[in-house]
Amino acid sequence: MKKTIFCILLSLLMIGMFTGCAGGSADPMAELLNDPYGDYRETGGEIAFVFADSARDGSYNEAIYEGIQMYALAAGASFSHYGAGDDSPAEHKEAIEQAAESKAQIIICAGYDFQEAVWELQDVYPGISFLLIDGTLEGTDGDPVEMGSNVHCISFKEEESGYLAGYMAVLEGYRKLGFIGGKEDTPSVVRYGYGYLQGIDEAAKELGLQDVSVNYWYAESFLPDPKTKDMALKWYQEGIEVIFACGGGLYQSVLEAAEEADGLLIGVDVDQSPLSERFVTSAVKDISNGVIHSLDDYFASGKKWSDAFAGKEIRYGAKDRCTGLAVSEGKWKFEHASEEVYQEMYRRIRQGELSVSDDIAEDSSVKTELAIKVNFL
Repeated sequence: MKKTIFCILLSLLMIGMFTGCAGGSADPMAELLNDPYGDYRETGGEIAFVFADSARDGSYNEAIYEGIQMYALAAGASFSHYGAGDDSPAEHKEAIEQAAESKAQIIICAGYDFQEAVWELQDVYPGISFLLIDGTLEGTDGDPVEMGSNVHCISFKEEESGYLAGYMAVLEGYRKLGFIGGKEDTPSVVRYGYGYLQGIDEAAKELGLQDVSVNYWYAESFLPDPKTKDMALKWYQEGIEVIFACGGGLYQSVLEAAEEADGLLIGVDVDQSPLSERFVTSAVKDISNGVIHSLDDYFASGKKWSDAFAGKEIRYGAKDRCTGLAVSEGKWKFEHASEEVYQEMYRRIRQGELSVSDDIAEDSSVKTELAIKVNFL
């Protein structure tokens, strides 16, 4: 039964994310999501979602939320969500404790910043299962710690999506590009950024370009912030044509700057083109699919992780159709970079003919071997 639910949801998700609907009909996922609350409970849901900022952030958290909501509605499970008051380890821990004390059976934690709290609490609540998204368990000293059998981690090959965004942007004709990331210590953000640089660099080499440059900066926040807007506005005014806004709600600040300076953006995590015409594309990862796949394993295994998931991390990529650009019908905005070229690049990555480095070390060869000019700020 659970596997059938997963197959149906996955089919709807793939249609909505990568292909769109013929004839301009509504996204089929909307049929599942038309009730914004569904089996939502303020507290006490068996599935708990804990996050910083907002569950409906138009980006990362919302993709997780929709995956939970789709599965819960289809499986008849109840769910609740608990927001951390601010983006700090103490608040992350408090949000998880609130969910646990409200009788949650599985707690889904949004992002790398929650890993310290999960490490501390996995043994405190051995009867609760944890799903940590975009993190592995690290102790307070940054060294890996052993994952309990009640913990499962999922992550993504964001470097593939970043590569495709950068490559296609250069093919479109952009020569002055920018990257504004969330936090520099967040691996998923850095993978997006380094993939972006690799794609830009490869396209510039193929076209024989000598005038391609990138401004690269971490805002050290995933929230909208005046300093992020000021930086983006300065870049646009100095001639930056498009900025990859990579990190939750910070896109709001970049978008404000783009609207003032007539600039363009690349979105992240989900297709952000419905938010504004200024998004030329979005580098996406199918977080909802990963969440649904994980919940399916948990429920199908008797409300615990199977041996294939317990204490382990699974990383999804193009091979699993979980990374790429948003290419649903009517969403391809590039005029000079064709969708056919994109699909060929995507095929090469999926089949292993093109490999994108995931090296994000401080001394990564990604940074040292670039031919393009990159201004790391």
